[in-house]
Amino acid sequence: MGFVSAPINVLHLAGRGSDAAARSASWRAGGAVDPDSGVWHYVPFAPLPWASVPLLRAEAAVRAAWALCRPQLAWVLRRAGFHRVHMGCTDHFMHEGLLTASSAHLTVFRRADNLAAQPGAGVDFAQREISFAQRADLTLCPTPTGARHLQEQGARETMVMPNAIRLDRFFSDAPIPVEYAEQTRPIVVYVGAADHRLDVDLVARAVAETQDCHWVLIGPLRARSAERLRRAGADVLGPRPHDRLPAYLQHARVGVVPFSVTKYGPLLSETSPLKVLEYAASGLPVVGTSGCQYPAGLPTPVAVCNSADAFIAAVRSCALRPKPPRPRVEAFAAHAWQSRLAPLFGWLADRGLASPC
Repeated sequence: MGFVSAPINVLHLAGRGSDAAARSASWRAGGAVDPDSGVWHYVPFAPLPWASVPLLRAEAAVRAAWALCRPQLAWVLRRAGFHRVHMGCTDHFMHEGLLTASSAHLTVFRRADNLAAQPGAGVDFAQREISFAQRADLTLCPTPTGARHLQEQGARETMVMPNAIRLDRFFSDAPIPVEYAEQTRPIVVYVGAADHRLDVDLVARAVAETQDCHWVLIGPLRARSAERLRRAGADVLGPRPHDRLPAYLQHARVGVVPFSVTKYGPLLSETSPLKVLEYAASGLPVVGTSGCQYPAGLPTPVAVCNSADAFIAAVRSCALRPKPPRPRVEAFAAHAWQSRLAPLFGWLADRGLASPC
């Protein structure tokens, strides 16, 4: 099994980006095998920086960027033993060059988000995404809404595969983080990989109006947003390794999903936030804004709010009440990756391919 990341470009080689050094080193090494999982991984080099330059996101430019990979990606894959890949999977239509280089027998498109509704999306993204889904053997979507949309647009085959969590990670007791050690107020925590959906206005107001709570934000936020939230009184920790995340959640009191439906309604309507499962598995009540698709049947309370006033009131109410009992691991069996991947493995078996796990 192998993993190929999105490519680096000339800007990374010049040191731009917080992980530029590590990703550039992976490219220079020609790939490596992770000692824990046994998965081979590699970061290719494509000179055209389409992620940073909107004009380079045009279809022809992206195709050229993959063709200009040095060394050629197909050669790197063959050298690593991937002469003929049984299944190739990607989560973005711009990564079609990866599937082409791998000569995959079956192609799977994991459409984790509505890519055409993302900030910075090109005017042709919706059609390019549909075209890619029409050519992929299978398109995976985390929500029925997304799967239904692509099916109506002519996707070859779709499957709903909701988000899942690692039970071993979130149901193992974790020590209190050093950042929490001297905190006496109940902790309200937000975990997010990016902040384009985060309603910064709402969070800043909530922090200011709930001084009896301590707000902690984990994840890479834009500098301006991070500074504003710090001024409001929040503790902005920045990114943390995922294996340390259970500690920050288990010792908090409330998990929040303060997304802006007014700015990103079309994007949120097809979003089922993974953080909700992680909060609930850690025993946290969840308070979120409407617009997302929240998992049903969770053993911890979930409050979905339609206004800023309701959101702030729900956060305070949950934070000042005793924390509910931590759920048993059996309550999350259906949300484990083993369960979520079973239909995909069945689909592969029907086509003569053994399960990769």
